[in-house]
Amino acid sequence: MNNSLLKERSLYRSDPVAYFLVEKLRCSSNSIIVWSITVSVVLSLLTALLSNTLWSKPGQVGLLQDWVPWIAAIVINPVVFGYYLWSFRATRNVIQNLETSDVVEIDELEIEPIISTLYHQKWRSLLALASGISFSTFVFSAQTHLEKSWGGSGYLPNLSISVATLIVVYVGSMLILNLINNIQIFHRIFKEKKLNVNPLHPDRSGGLRSLSDYSLKTAYLISILGVWTGIVGYQIITQGSKQDYWYLGLMVLLYIVLSITCFFGPLLTAHRGMEKAKEDLLHEIARQFESDYSQIRTGLTEDAETLKKRTEKIRELRAVYTMTDEFPVWPFNVQTFRRYLLTVPAPLLAPLLGLLQKVLGLLLKKWGISLG
Repeated sequence: MNNSLLKERSLYRSDPVAYFLVEKLRCSSNSIIVWSITVSVVLSLLTALLSNTLWSKPGQVGLLQDWVPWIAAIVINPVVFGYYLWSFRATRNVIQNLETSDVVEIDELEIEPIISTLYHQKWRSLLALASGISFSTFVFSAQTHLEKSWGGSGYLPNLSISVATLIVVYVGSMLILNLINNIQIFHRIFKEKKLNVNPLHPDRSGGLRSLSDYSLKTAYLISILGVWTGIVGYQIITQGSKQDYWYLGLMVLLYIVLSITCFFGPLLTAHRGMEKAKEDLLHEIARQFESDYSQIRTGLTEDAETLKKRTEKIRELRAVYTMTDEFPVWPFNVQTFRRYLLTVPAPLLAPLLGLLQKVLGLLLKKWGISLG
């Protein structure tokens, strides 16, 4: 087993769930997606059969008529688990790509203790577990008010969804903590290292494309989690109690904060280094300009040919200064930023639609119009 793989598995051991999935079940980021879908679908069908809620009946919604559990089982859960295992090795992948692009020199022996120290913190698992228990308790309570949901059709479906929520929120919380730790690692790297930014690099990100790709991937992840928040919000607004609205507002606020943090957090660490590298170049050119201009002033009595050469060099220095001043100071291009902007509002459409539906229903009721 190579040294890199050993270090990866060391990080997996920092979390009991990751250790179980990787060391015991031999799961990878890809295989866990298949396992997640399979287990979620089978357990949902088994729960529905045992509770006699597979099909809808008067006063209850069957599993096969409720689209929410299927979105969770086929989309949300596997994405969370896949990203969860990916997050343990993502930092090293970015570091290796940065070294390959010659943007920054990183000593593996220097950065390895930082990675291990940040990941091996016992409070991380406790915080994730507390988040899972808190959110699953809320879901169990809120689903009792949902009349048009499979989760509200009986005790066993409600319990099944709540337990699944506990597991997924635990994994999702650990994933978010990993992403935050990764930002800290990038901050340590770019704070202490000098960047060799290449403004003409084909990636249009100064050679830091791997970092912007990482940030965009995390933004996609938070957006997918936000979709689930939006679905829960839609159910709460259209079917739930007004007492639960504060929790919905908290989730939306948390989603926005996480989206901004996960995208700009890693980029901000490199932004400072890129800005400093650009300023150093500008200062160097300015000093050379000042030196050459001083020579022109003191040599005004020289022959015209000598003055012409020195003046031409001054013009070239000004051109170089202008070109350097246009160097990128953010490690992403316009296309990457546009993709991010498109992902942010998408998850909020579902609760907004539910809110409009609620308001429209109240207005129609006030006007005495019934939709049957």
